[in-house]
Amino acid sequence: MTTAAREIDHAAYPRRCRRLSEAELLYIIADCRESLAAWPDCPNAGRYQDEISYAAAELERRRRGGRRARPAAAEAAAAELAELLDA
Repeated sequence: MTTAAREIDHAAYPRRCRRLSEAELLYIIADCRESLAAWPDCPNAGRYQDEISYAAAELERRRRGGRRARPAAAEAAAAELAELLDA
């Protein structure tokens, strides 16, 4: 049985992330990573990757005090966050 992939609303999801607590954002990242590890080719893999990206970007935005990160800095922050979640 194949399920249709659920699309993410790329305008609304980042706004939703701003309303979530740090614990909720970290849970989203961990949950999506676990799902991707269990079934990397699932129909929702792209959505899970997007959710990880938006949650990590919101955590980084908060760490920077609301300032936007430069692309290279955002990649470094995502790598740092991945290391923290693996620990």
